[in-house]
Amino acid sequence: MLSIDILPLFLAAAIALALTPGPDMAFTLAKSASRGSRAGLAAVAGIIAGGAVWTIAAAAGLAAIVAASEQALTVIKYAGAGYLIWLAIQTVRKIDALPVAKAGDDAGRAFRQGLLTNLLNPKIGLFFLALLPQFTNPEIGPVWLQMLTLGGIFFALGTIVLTVVAILAGKAQEKLVGSKTWRRTLNGLAATAFGGLGLRLLLDGDHG
Repeated sequence: MLSIDILPLFLAAAIALALTPGPDMAFTLAKSASRGSRAGLAAVAGIIAGGAVWTIAAAAGLAAIVAASEQALTVIKYAGAGYLIWLAIQTVRKIDALPVAKAGDDAGRAFRQGLLTNLLNPKIGLFFLALLPQFTNPEIGPVWLQMLTLGGIFFALGTIVLTVVAILAGKAQEKLVGSKTWRRTLNGLAATAFGGLGLRLLLDGDHG
């Protein structure tokens, strides 16, 4: 159960956050623009799955334990940054490559990449740890259940926004993929996005 008085405020905040460009949107855009809508939608599914894990962790108090450990935050941060930079390097190596015919394999790979980039970003866990409790009320029910519900609402809205981004970027990719120049440009932009996200995570000294 959620507080009716607080819910409109949460919805307004969730919608604003879902529409604000961030790492998840950048990753979805880059993946869709370089590999097409199918890969982009698979990446969205991975991102949402990762977010669900962080939401459960926040509700269970696990995120608070991670937040209290500087060493754990550092390990997760560097792992996430390293993974994104690795993706950038792999994209550069295949900058002239056409999307492979094995769509299932490509979608599975995109899902895993979306999942890992989300799970390996400690800021997401800290974000939910800071945001969700602000909209809970212990007097109306279990706080953990309220946090799970709020997290579900947030990711439902996020799924809609990221799905639209993936489809639109994928449509553009499908029209331009026949051009080697555009293919290089799209893959180059994707590599830049991956590398930029990795460096941002690596160089950001503020975990919160």
